[in-house]
Amino acid sequence: MSVPSAEHSWTVLFFITEPGIGEVLPELAGCTTGLCSVRDEAASFARAGARVLGVSAHAPGCLAEFAAARELGYPLVGDEGLELGRALGVPEVRVGERRLFTRAGVVLDRAGRVRSLVHPVPEPERHAALVLERLLELAEGRPNSGIAG
Repeated sequence: MSVPSAEHSWTVLFFITEPGIGEVLPELAGCTTGLCSVRDEAASFARAGARVLGVSAHAPGCLAEFAAARELGYPLVGDEGLELGRALGVPEVRVGERRLFTRAGVVLDRAGRVRSLVHPVPEPERHAALVLERLLELAEGRPNSGIAG
């Protein structure tokens, strides 16, 4: 799978920490809520010409069962070495000996240029809405409205 997709005007990457981590670290809770918010806005992203991917610091394929069980409708990509996230400037957090991504959204144009990094995303249930708002601004050629990126 290549990022970005030549078939889409935009590629939107939703970075998450780790589903279920809120049970251990409440301050990082909300990954599942955020991912489901993206699923619920699938039609809006499609209308905007965007391909959607979820990204976590896991081995590729590790969260496939999780995605299927929640009927996300878009793939979760493993970035176990954090290379993709680091190349795009996604902030990280240390959890014990592990490094994970913080909740963020990255909008890439068709050429693969980062057009926006949406961070922080303090309310997981608004993850999709914040990124979609920024994507629509970019699609309309409007300047940044104060969201990071």
